[in-house]
Amino acid sequence: MPWWRRSKGASGQVIDQSGALIPIKGQQFDDLAGLSAYVAQNGIRVVDPGIPLSEYADSASALDVWRTQPSVRKVVDYIARALCTIPWHVYERVSDTDRRRVTDHPLAQLLGEPGPRQSPSRLWHAVIVDWLIYDRWCVQVLPSADTASGWELRRKPARRVHILSDDDDQPTGLYLVNSDRQADAVPLPAPYLYDHGYARTGADGTSPMETLRQILAEQAEAVEWRRSVWRNGARVPAVIERPVDAPAWSTTAKDRFTAAFNAFIGRGSAAGGTPILEDGMKLVTVGAFKPMETQDIEGRRLTDAEVASAYHIPPELVGAREGTFSNIDAFRQMLYTHSIGPDITMLQDVLNAMLVPLIAPGERLYVEANVEAKLRGSFTEQATLLQTAVGAPYMLRSEARAVQNLPHVEGTDELVTPLNVLVGGLASPTDTAPPPSLPKGQGRPA
Repeated sequence: MPWWRRSKGASGQVIDQSGALIPIKGQQFDDLAGLSAYVAQNGIRVVDPGIPLSEYADSASALDVWRTQPSVRKVVDYIARALCTIPWHVYERVSDTDRRRVTDHPLAQLLGEPGPRQSPSRLWHAVIVDWLIYDRWCVQVLPSADTASGWELRRKPARRVHILSDDDDQPTGLYLVNSDRQADAVPLPAPYLYDHGYARTGADGTSPMETLRQILAEQAEAVEWRRSVWRNGARVPAVIERPVDAPAWSTTAKDRFTAAFNAFIGRGSAAGGTPILEDGMKLVTVGAFKPMETQDIEGRRLTDAEVASAYHIPPELVGAREGTFSNIDAFRQMLYTHSIGPDITMLQDVLNAMLVPLIAPGERLYVEANVEAKLRGSFTEQATLLQTAVGAPYMLRSEARAVQNLPHVEGTDELVTPLNVLVGGLASPTDTAPPPSLPKGQGRPA
């Protein structure tokens, strides 16, 4: 029996291009043409033989994470905002010891203006969120008449992109799905920028949401439980006791008391007040858990810390753990080196390996992230460092007045050097080295 007819009477599910589940129960195809029409009609992606469909289900698990999981959004947005605001600079490699920054080349103009009515930070923010949630991202490079560079960068959402691979998991093409549920397989190389993480099979990467599934499920259950508690109006775990010898309640009396008591709980008209019990009744607290014992805040911080650790971010930076001024400042310095430094390098490698040869073929240009712009200290720290580095004042009086938004004054365009700062003398105006010692037996000159 041909394999395409073996599905009769069987049941199962496949993943379509948008990540939705499509049941295939009782389907029967007389020939390959019927199977092809069914696949095209339902937008099913046919994968290479030997790769299970479960490998392509990451879109379904990561689809609503950004909207429904506060811990993931907090950490992912923190990383994306830190990365997308790093400026990209273009340099020309004049020689091994000489570099020149380039600002008027189409490559530099494209990085500064990736598209009409689109800022670079917003483009890269969306791209990096795709990367952090799906473990893959893709950007198309298009000719454009609306930009100064003549080019445009357009993000391809990760939910609509799959990276095809060969038997060695090396990328061979891009599987792109459009809004009409039609797909195109684009062979590589092509005018696209893309990257992906490690996957057990193929080159689609592995969504971190799969790894964090259990932790996020616990958080979702905890949130749902707390909503149920507040919805039901439970404030204290207590019961109402009636005397043993009390007369039996009639249905009407019981319903009347229940309706009156419900007015004091939940969203009743007398919520928060004190109910009046009948003679002999007692409000008795039972030995159940108390709301403070559920450790609600601790549970949320634990989830934040777990997600932050999964993305290699110190939990103190996202408020998952308390920190001091000194260690927060140290973590901020580490953020752009040890934490997201590898991410910066990977983005930089993609731009140099894919974008530079496309926009500037044969030219000795390269792209570098200006991480120093994010590591600058306060104005006082910068002034002290630069003054010590150059060994003399480094700012003109006119420049200092411009910093304070003061008008220009004639005669302030010259650099003033104190008389106690000499070339070969003191290292800087802040140097307080003691005078040289005299030979033994000699006194200090008058």
